[in-house]
Amino acid sequence: MIKNKLKRFFAVLMIVMLLGSLLPPMVGAAEADFDNLIVGSAKKPSEGGALQIVDSGGQMTLGDKNGNPIQLRGMSTHGLQWFPGILNENAFSALANDWDSNAIRLAMYVGEDGYATSPDVIKQRVIDGIELAKANNMYVIVDWHVHAPGDPNADVYSGAMDFFEDISTLYPNDPNIIYELANEPSSNSNGGPGLTNDAAGWQAVKDYAQPIVNMLRDNGNENLIIVGSPNWSQRPDLAADNPIEDDNTIYTVHFYSGTHAPASDSTDRENVMSNARYALENGLALFSSEWGTSEASGNNGPFLDEADVWLDFLNENNISWTNWSLTNKNETSASFMPFELRKQAATDLDPGDDQVWAPEELSVSGEYVRARIKGISYEPIDRTPREDYSDVIWDFEDGTTQGFGQNADSPNEITVTNENNALQISGLNTSNDVSEGNYWANARLSADSWGTSIDVLGAEQLTMDVIVDEPTTVSIAAIPQGPSAGWANPTRAIQVTPDDFVDQGDGTYKAVLTISKADSPSLETIASSPDDNTMNNIVLFVGTENANVVSLDNISVSGNRLVPENPIVHAELGEATLPSDFENDTRQGWVWHAESGVKNALTIEEANGSKALSWDFAYPEVKPSDDWASAPRLDFWKDDLTRGDNDYVTFDLYLDPVRASEGAISINLTTQPPDAGYWAQASDTFEIDLTALDSASQTDSGLYHYEVKIDLNTITSIEDATQLRNMILIFADVESDFAGRAFVDNVSFESKPVQVVTKPEVVSGKVILNTDDINNVKDSGELVVDVQEEDQVQVDLTAEQVQLLKDKGVKITIKNKETTVTIPSVNLPDGDVSINVTEVTDITDSENAVSFIVDLTINNGDTIEFDEPVILTFRVDTSKVDDTENLEVRYYNKVTGKWETVGGTYEDSFITVEINHFSIYGVFEANTTTDPGDGTTDPGDGTTDPGDGTTDPGDGTNDPEDDSGEDDDNPDVVDVDKDKDSDDDKDLPATSTSMFNWLAIGLIILLAGTILAFYVRRKRLLE
Repeated sequence: MIKNKLKRFFAVLMIVMLLGSLLPPMVGAAEADFDNLIVGSAKKPSEGGALQIVDSGGQMTLGDKNGNPIQLRGMSTHGLQWFPGILNENAFSALANDWDSNAIRLAMYVGEDGYATSPDVIKQRVIDGIELAKANNMYVIVDWHVHAPGDPNADVYSGAMDFFEDISTLYPNDPNIIYELANEPSSNSNGGPGLTNDAAGWQAVKDYAQPIVNMLRDNGNENLIIVGSPNWSQRPDLAADNPIEDDNTIYTVHFYSGTHAPASDSTDRENVMSNARYALENGLALFSSEWGTSEASGNNGPFLDEADVWLDFLNENNISWTNWSLTNKNETSASFMPFELRKQAATDLDPGDDQVWAPEELSVSGEYVRARIKGISYEPIDRTPREDYSDVIWDFEDGTTQGFGQNADSPNEITVTNENNALQISGLNTSNDVSEGNYWANARLSADSWGTSIDVLGAEQLTMDVIVDEPTTVSIAAIPQGPSAGWANPTRAIQVTPDDFVDQGDGTYKAVLTISKADSPSLETIASSPDDNTMNNIVLFVGTENANVVSLDNISVSGNRLVPENPIVHAELGEATLPSDFENDTRQGWVWHAESGVKNALTIEEANGSKALSWDFAYPEVKPSDDWASAPRLDFWKDDLTRGDNDYVTFDLYLDPVRASEGAISINLTTQPPDAGYWAQASDTFEIDLTALDSASQTDSGLYHYEVKIDLNTITSIEDATQLRNMILIFADVESDFAGRAFVDNVSFESKPVQVVTKPEVVSGKVILNTDDINNVKDSGELVVDVQEEDQVQVDLTAEQVQLLKDKGVKITIKNKETTVTIPSVNLPDGDVSINVTEVTDITDSENAVSFIVDLTINNGDTIEFDEPVILTFRVDTSKVDDTENLEVRYYNKVTGKWETVGGTYEDSFITVEINHFSIYGVFEANTTTDPGDGTTDPGDGTTDPGDGTTDPGDGTNDPEDDSGEDDDNPDVVDVDKDKDSDDDKDLPATSTSMFNWLAIGLIILLAGTILAFYVRRKRLLE
């Protein structure tokens, strides 16, 4: 029976062990639970030489020049366009020697204001990094950082071949250099196309990478090459099924320990580690060129227990790695401490001449990764904020003894009084033991009736002033008391001798006596108690050598203690609301972004008679390298947040500066849409010049007021319907000295107005437009130039303004005292343009005109046939009109010297007509002067044939087939809104008639019907 029970026991034990072996490594396991975290120092290039891919025990892995496995462990820079400060000798020496790194990765962003924007500058930074790495005996990864957009075939990456050829020519077949061709291919469409997370996406990566690999090999470069994979380099399994044709290409796997869980097998295509296991099992060598201790966003955590699981996997499989990243940016994955207002300065990316960053200069992530690179145990420093302090407990400034009196157990009678705001002890002539150990023989006093308590957490010593009439020896021992410590004998008494006293110039002498926690065990007990650190009494043993009276003052406690965290009390968060007006006393969804350089209280305060979101801040005097590091960043999250048909984010900003005389504040807007790679920033910004505060608008209470407007259309990587997820307002420091309070109110999305009216200054009859006015008009809108005080005017447009009007499809309307002319921008010639609206008085029959006669010209008379009609409106002098039904607009034919009818529609003292070229125009009443009686001009002069509405070719001047150009001033005129009640015998002006349009439409319908009939017949035959 016992044997059977034992069999059953061992069977159960075996099952449990088997099941346990199938479980993934437990997160939170201790360092000792892993076999591969504590490893030897990494092999440097001077020993490892040229890298190659080798077979080690049936698994492909990275090898050195001799074919032995080698693991690279090191760091990646952040974007070199943002954090070039890391490129210095001291930093690289620290990484190579203090961190024992044998590799560094140079993250050269191509998009996002990187290489594609400043190729010469960024390439030189890469070259500088290569030189620093070689000088410090590290391998260096030249990372063509594909990030936004996510398709390496996008136009922004078109310089890849030339870049890698240039670098490989500068450093031919250099064993220190590793080429990384595509950091993170992905679906990110920010700034261009992304690619799919499937075999087709990998094929696109391969099609991009293979020619570069071939070029490098053809040019004699056998360097190790790293290639990424779809879904932010999380799919090496796809590459395993269709690898690049090359023997020395390795494939990267990227992960962030707070986002990407471990896996124990290779079957889960949604799991990054599982994909890595699949790739290893199917013959690929892997290299983790980027991983972080945070979530994939770079924030939250750090998740160090999870990182231990990952690193154990990497080290076990000899997978090389570089950690993200060498920056002091305010994000968890950063290796160095960021700037945080009133808390800490940012760590300098140059560690200084000692070439070592102190542990407290490293972030938790940086401290952890340094240990893992070195292959040693991670022993974190105590990061609890502490401060040195000294608090006076009894100062006797109130004229009392502050609770002190003779202790009940004193062996000697003494008198305790307050004299000259000090505690005077009299009767000490019988308390004469000044030795360290026999303090028991001396008089005792205590603060039994003090009636208060003080927190002495972290106290290390007691000090007090000892005042005498003549220098002498005074001996004092102390027993502090409190709830956590009652009576504990002092280890010794402390003496001040005659030499310690200093003449005070008032007939007294003073010395400072110090009692340490070693001298007074009760002090140490109270100061270090985990439960209660309050002191509510003290017993003093006082002896003198030959003095009867001694005074004590400024009894103090000092030490090092936790910095009390002042609780940050924000206004209630409330529901995310846009527009945000804060009138319900909540923040309406606004919070500090995780990377904000300011995180103090967000409160609701009054500004300009309205409630506003408010905070106080000050930019640092010593500026971090990243001008966003110190920036307040307001974050707003809302479901279904889209741009829609809006054009701007607008809000009121009020500033109440304590100090503001230098630099500027640059307000930036960004969003984090998943479809755009979680980053889509507006290129438009709003700048506040702090040197020009005097010219800013001010409220009645003295706040400086700015109407902030940022153009949403400058976020080019999103569509109107893109889910934005959130938006962030960044108040960046531009070399400023600002300190004070800010208020934000009335945050909203707004559309550009369809019509913008500007009233520009007219100087000598000329108007120069402000480009901002054009920018402010919604696309396909209208810019109205209101010069109604002027009879005639010249409007000048620069070539850039003309192009902007055309790009936006904006009409320009010039409105003076008597006329209004609306010109579609498509009609404007390229280049600088002058539009003239001039009154004409000395012209035939001008005395019969019932309006202002206007000469409309472009560029001093250029003849331009308009692509789209121009709308012309006249004010009519009705006092000259007999019958408004007979009013018509006419233009002056300079060839014939006669007026010709254009038409027009009259309403309320104004008549409007469409024209298709500029000339001289006026309004007349029919049956006056040149009108022959039928509303048309006399056909005898060859201008208008009333029979067919076309010009008479009799003299060739107005022949529509004549290309001589002799009569370019004779337009095809169009009568808009022709009076439905007009006489049938009135011909239209010389133009294409509506009959032609109907014929054209009929032909199109007939053609469409024929095609449809053919299609139906063919389909039936096929069936």
